[in-house]
Amino acid sequence: MHWKTSPVLATACAIGLGLAGCGSGSPPPQAARPNILMIMADDLGYSDIGAYGSEISTPNLDALAASGRLVPNYHTGSTCSPTRAMLMSGTDHHRAGLGTMAETIGSLVAGGVAPYGAANSYGFDTLPPGYEGYLNDRSLSMAQLLRDAGYHTYMAGKWHLASMPSAAPLASGGSPWVFRPASFPNARGFERSFVQLQGGGSHFAPVPGRPTVADLGSVHQEDGQAVALPADFYSSTTYTDKLIAYIDSNLGDGKPFFAYAAYTAPHWPLQAPDADIARQAGKYDEGYDVIRARRLARQKALGLVPADFTGNPGLDGALGRPRWDSLTPAQRATEARKMEVYAAMVENLDRNIGRLIQHLKQTGAYDNTLIVFTSDNGAEGAASQFPDNANVDNSLANIGRPLSNVTYGERWAEVSATPFRLWKGMPAEGGVSAPMIVRLPGQTTGRPALNDLAHVKDLLPTFLAAAGIADPGATYAGKAVNPITGLSLLARLDGADGPDVRAGQALADELFGGRYVIRDGWKMVSMQPPFGDNSWALYDLRNDRGETRDLAAAQPEIAARLRRDYDAWASQAGVVWLPVPSRRPPAP
Repeated sequence: MHWKTSPVLATACAIGLGLAGCGSGSPPPQAARPNILMIMADDLGYSDIGAYGSEISTPNLDALAASGRLVPNYHTGSTCSPTRAMLMSGTDHHRAGLGTMAETIGSLVAGGVAPYGAANSYGFDTLPPGYEGYLNDRSLSMAQLLRDAGYHTYMAGKWHLASMPSAAPLASGGSPWVFRPASFPNARGFERSFVQLQGGGSHFAPVPGRPTVADLGSVHQEDGQAVALPADFYSSTTYTDKLIAYIDSNLGDGKPFFAYAAYTAPHWPLQAPDADIARQAGKYDEGYDVIRARRLARQKALGLVPADFTGNPGLDGALGRPRWDSLTPAQRATEARKMEVYAAMVENLDRNIGRLIQHLKQTGAYDNTLIVFTSDNGAEGAASQFPDNANVDNSLANIGRPLSNVTYGERWAEVSATPFRLWKGMPAEGGVSAPMIVRLPGQTTGRPALNDLAHVKDLLPTFLAAAGIADPGATYAGKAVNPITGLSLLARLDGADGPDVRAGQALADELFGGRYVIRDGWKMVSMQPPFGDNSWALYDLRNDRGETRDLAAAQPEIAARLRRDYDAWASQAGVVWLPVPSRRPPAP
């Protein structure tokens, strides 16, 4: 793309949004409003695609990167539903209703963990504002804003924004939450939707007569109505089929579309078609550290990190975590198989994204489509939260096939998080950094990486700017709403000169007791047990994004300023902080 002001930016400039990059010269004629395709993977780590250093074959995403641009300094929430709340609302998850995950809130109340519980401040009927567990009614919805402005709005995949903490299921031994229909996708602006309502589930259809807990806990809906999965269901393939069908249903009627491909891969349980698994055979037999080192070397060769970058050393043998050479041959075989299945899921995901993009090209919609690809958080190191039942078969030969229920664990999660520290659920860079690729409408050649500090809550204002829709501010449709607090990246993505979009501004977050704040390249982070003691550490991300050198003692003034930034943000956001980690419960 070689325009001084591109068609998508010209659209925003033409309605007077006041974006940086709207120069005083005459822009090209206003283009048709762009289609928007938002692609989100689930628990995909920072280095898990080729463009970010992976050995996993992802030719379609790599091609998208080659014709678009990378955003390597992009950040998310540290788990799925908080990130998705920020994506939809454009503001902090503590305001949007997911101050912590609904499943966690329910468990805290049921367990009487102060300040939650019947004997404490917050019960099921008296939860603090912003901790409702679902995308609350005070928050904007990306789909609703775009639909009201004349867009078709389609979604396929994971929603995870409609769970409400409740005591009702406890009497029958169920989890302490229920679904809230007023927060279903069709109630929040999606014209068509085929969704998994909760946070996880099997990637295959249930085996007749042998349901696993991952099958029983998986609830799918189409347009708000419960549906049974087809016998040939595989998550990434079916979601792609659905989204293509939705796009085709109104193609050519003159209206742009917003399509949200919310894939559930590679979230646990790790499952993939046999052919995809077979292609990975033997690729991970050398173990965690060899693969991680190779990824870091590729990242250096790609220019994602400096040649002298020191990656975080990880937990090789630390805190009881295993070293590859300490495993028995049988354990190594199992560990390698798990990573083979994970890689197969990513490869399959890439192929389906390729199908989706190719369909846009075949129908003539691609050129005028803004495409964003990313993940909802860092790689997942935890065990599956679906307990095994008698139908589960986790034998080596069956890992990754129907009836299996495995994850790949912390050491492989460190590989996915290369070159960063830790994984999903943690405020370290490995938990809150995700790969991002953006391709603007009309863009035909790649651009250098945009290294601005970007965040998931920036996507809603970016999409509104691209569509020429004004920020609604503090009221919408006659009611008070949480204002958008993200920043539009559109002008910077389009090549506008200037400082980092967040220059001089603080970006902060908290989840499960883990806290961080970033300003102008400095990061203060407070790690929850077992990887920290809630004390604050300071890192210079410009030179040490691997978080290996704590500079808090050497830079006390910077540390104090960042602590003030965090405290101010936490007060405004209404954070209810617990000094002990609030573990996620045994079912998503």
